[in-house]
Amino acid sequence: MKLNDVIRKYRKENNLTQEEMAARLGVSAPAVNKWESGASMPDITLLAPIARLLHISLDELLSFKENLSEAEVNAKISEIYGMMVKDPIETVFSKINEMVREYPNADYLILNLAMILYTQTLLMKAEERDKYVCWVRETFEKLISESKDEKIVKQATDGVYALYISNEMYDEAEKCLDRYLPDDPERKRKLAMICYGRGKYDDAYKLLEELLVVDYRCLATGLHQIYMVAMKKDDHKKAKEALEKESALAKLFEMGVYHENSGMLDYAVATKDAKKTLELLDILISNTDTLLDFTRSSLYEHVKFNEAGSGMFSNMRDTLIKQVYNEDDYQFVRDSKAFEDFKKKWPVTE
Repeated sequence: MKLNDVIRKYRKENNLTQEEMAARLGVSAPAVNKWESGASMPDITLLAPIARLLHISLDELLSFKENLSEAEVNAKISEIYGMMVKDPIETVFSKINEMVREYPNADYLILNLAMILYTQTLLMKAEERDKYVCWVRETFEKLISESKDEKIVKQATDGVYALYISNEMYDEAEKCLDRYLPDDPERKRKLAMICYGRGKYDDAYKLLEELLVVDYRCLATGLHQIYMVAMKKDDHKKAKEALEKESALAKLFEMGVYHENSGMLDYAVATKDAKKTLELLDILISNTDTLLDFTRSSLYEHVKFNEAGSGMFSNMRDTLIKQVYNEDDYQFVRDSKAFEDFKKKWPVTE
């Protein structure tokens, strides 16, 4: 909204006539009329009194706090994308600056404008992009320091980091890491790319391989939780699909036979499938020594893992066997004919 539209809108909302507003401000009614028509502008010394009279802030009077709907923001972003296809970059840049001046507090719009321009700089020759890179960097930094929206700050931080990386400014990129929590996986991921850019490949390997382990655990946990929710809703099809993906994930990440089959045991027990339960128990008990197979995989050869304690695998094996003999959840297994063969192969030990 332009200044004349703001004055007219809030004057009416405050139930003031042009004459009443003029009298309160000590100006003539024609002067107010000219403000609202856009024929002239109020004197700068009148801006604060006008804002007070209309019960708005100076920012609101000057449209600096105008709210944009998501649809309006998307329309402006689409407009810039359209211009990128047909107009010179200088024209597009001028339009972007015009939007930022008109909506200086529309953080989401400004963030997207900066991202669009940054993406475009990646296609430019080095000598052409300096001016635009500088603007993008300053815009990201301003959002980081001034925005009250944590998501905007996070995205702007990611943006300025990416800008530094793409321009091989690794010292500056590393300073960005101070804005991430020490245990944030994204911090480690970004540090890995800095190591890569500096030619420290073994350090990059180590960081990225450590993240693979973390990513696997997060994905496996998520899939198993989906299984649990699906079972609560009696959606066995979805439950089985989640477990099958959990098993495939363990295979993909070279976690070993035990991890590939452990999730399916829950389903076999929940559905009281004695044959499948005993089949899976046999696989797990026979393969407890594969629990740490991933530590020997070439996928993680740069990661230093803690050594398994002595007796870890045998303890795990004994625990599995004892729960079949003692836990109520396994009564249906003990009642089955096939349990006799299980007892012969896996006798309980004291």
